[in-house]
Amino acid sequence: MKRITFLVGTTVMFIACANTDANLRRETARSIGDLTPNEVVVSDVDRGAMNVDWKAATPKGNYKCSADDMLRRVNCVKR
Repeated sequence: MKRITFLVGTTVMFIACANTDANLRRETARSIGDLTPNEVVVSDVDRGAMNVDWKAATPKGNYKCSADDMLRRVNCVKR
C-alpha cells in the first residue's frame, strides 16, 4: 500500500512540474516562433487534470494558449 501511495504521489508531482511557468514561456515562444522565452509573460494559468490553459503577452501581441498536461500539442491563438 505504501508503494502505491508513493507512486501516485510521484506521478502527481511529475505532472505538476511539467507545466511550470518557465516551461509555459518556453513552449509559448516555440509555438509562436521567432521569440525567446524571456519575451513571453504568462498569466491566468488554469491547470486542469489533463490540460493547461494560459494567456501570454509578447512583443508580437497577446495570445490565448492551451496544451495537454505535459505541454505537448501547444496551441496559441492571437487575441
